[in-house]
Amino acid sequence: MPASATPVPMPQPVRESASAHSHDDAAATADDGGEAGHAFNEQTNYVPRRQIIQIFLTLSAATACALIDQSTLAVAIPTISSALGSGTQSAWISSAYFLTSTSFQLLYGRISDIVGRKHCLLACIVIFFVGSLASSLAQTTLQLAIFRAITGIGGGGFITLGQVVISDVVSLRQRGTYQGILGAMVALCNGIGPVIGGALASQASWRDIFRLMLPLSACAFVCVYLFLPLKKVHGSAMEKIKAIDWVGAVLTLCSSVLIVLGLTWGGGEHAWDSAYVLVPLLLGVAIGVLFCLWEWKGTPLPLMPLRLFHKRIVVGGLITQFINGWVFLVQIFYITQFYQLVFGHSAIVSGALLIPVTVMQTVASTASGAVLSWTGMYRWSLLFGWTTWTVAMGLFSTLKEGDGLGKQVGYGILAGVGVGNTLSVSLVAMQGAVERKDQAVATAARSFFRYLGGSLGLAVAATIINNSANQSLRPLGWSSERIKLTLNDPSVLLLSTSPADAADLRDLREAYRTGFQRNFWLLAALTACAFGVTFVLMPQRSVDRKDDQELRDKAKLELEEKKERKRAKRAGGAETPAHHTASTSDEPASLHELHQHDRSSSADSDQHHAELEKALHAAEASAALAPEVGLPPPELDEKGSEDRKSTNVP
Repeated sequence: MPASATPVPMPQPVRESASAHSHDDAAATADDGGEAGHAFNEQTNYVPRRQIIQIFLTLSAATACALIDQSTLAVAIPTISSALGSGTQSAWISSAYFLTSTSFQLLYGRISDIVGRKHCLLACIVIFFVGSLASSLAQTTLQLAIFRAITGIGGGGFITLGQVVISDVVSLRQRGTYQGILGAMVALCNGIGPVIGGALASQASWRDIFRLMLPLSACAFVCVYLFLPLKKVHGSAMEKIKAIDWVGAVLTLCSSVLIVLGLTWGGGEHAWDSAYVLVPLLLGVAIGVLFCLWEWKGTPLPLMPLRLFHKRIVVGGLITQFINGWVFLVQIFYITQFYQLVFGHSAIVSGALLIPVTVMQTVASTASGAVLSWTGMYRWSLLFGWTTWTVAMGLFSTLKEGDGLGKQVGYGILAGVGVGNTLSVSLVAMQGAVERKDQAVATAARSFFRYLGGSLGLAVAATIINNSANQSLRPLGWSSERIKLTLNDPSVLLLSTSPADAADLRDLREAYRTGFQRNFWLLAALTACAFGVTFVLMPQRSVDRKDDQELRDKAKLELEEKKERKRAKRAGGAETPAHHTASTSDEPASLHELHQHDRSSSADSDQHHAELEKALHAAEASAALAPEVGLPPPELDEKGSEDRKSTNVP
């Protein structure tokens, strides 16, 4: 084709540049009305399998920090309570963490849309490091609770942001495998954590649990900084700061604090019908309603868009994950204490008895994710998981002091199967029910409900166990003061070898068994409800998106372009021969030049950018048509690049 000839008109090529897609996504976002002007929340970035594995290992390193932190602390609560004299206040050591991590869940999803996943995750790691360092230096229960709350702000974002990143780089169907493996990582960390925590608490110092997090979080920071890809999010820093829904974040924080505070006080320090309990609960609910109204009408970019609740599967997923968080976290934190207080096992043995739960959770999570990727089916995995989990919690309620290890291990295996089948596949089901631009906020909403359930579950479980023990010991002639002192530090009596304390020890263990039994009854009822919700609200839907293949093709094209640029740089940069370009790429040299120009001209005006894209499409069309109609390739100048006049680029 002569240099001055006009390109032959052709239909738009199948392969489009990344910037063209970004303009389409921006336009689609602007058409949503409420989110007009905020076109920086689409971060889909499919990458090759090799890079996915690299990203996955990086996310696993970050996720491991939060999970090991939670699970190691769970088994050490009695030791910490004894060392600090926490007593009934020991529940705040764990509740404070989940309180803040719950309150910030919704913020993680939206703020990562605005500033980028990588920056958000790095900030979470720094906050987690600071909180862990401060926790290792705490001298009172109040100090430890405050520092754990700081740790929760950072740690709460690890899992959520990891799930969001996976949804950015992997297609919906393939997410079953990767989310399943991530669920297996959750199980693995929850399995080894109690053993590490028990060993540190009994053989070293409970402060070493928090010191262990320092090198782990530092390693995670380096991995994320070096290996997690950063997709540029457009917009100035001030625009991004203004776009964050700070009012919504404050409202959800206040609501969560008040609700959990009322539940923690209820029946323990104060009666359920006292003002100390009712006022926080009612205020928390009222602020929660205000938060919903604000998200509906008060902010252009809500933390939790109410349009999510128009989806039946999303509603079902949020309800069941609220229950999942409740049952799962109570199971992790209190089964080890159940073995210590009722069976008299050491902290190390109690932690080891949690391994069957986590091993089977690992297997079930991986298997259910693989089945989802192969078949596209998630409904039957969810129903099977909730059924198995209900049976397991019912069986745990029958355990008593004389039962052997066979029952303890067997019931734990059933519980692990239940957890593994209800955790990861539900996320894929929810993400498939929403638009791509809502994936991050839907994932964050799911994590919010799951953490909220866990926070409330821990508070309610502590209340049930303490109240039941109190009610069981009072008729046996125990004074109120003695009951309070014993519940504040049960290890004094549990570790006693005096024959005079043998009868009191049996009474105490039976009192605790009653409390744990009632707690397991509640957990079995909740998992049964989750089965019903899943059956009614979560039908089977397709997990294949129409644009998945197009995005995969775009990722392959971008990878080829990246390789070509590297080869060109090694061969001498701009003086790359034309025949070299033709032999290593399907595109003419001018297309590579335009791509490079496009990536280096972020400061150009929108009009100039549009002209570039139009010229790029015309060049592709000409190259595609040339072999069919016998046209010669575009003429190249002596430097190996196409004459700019053919593309009308100034």
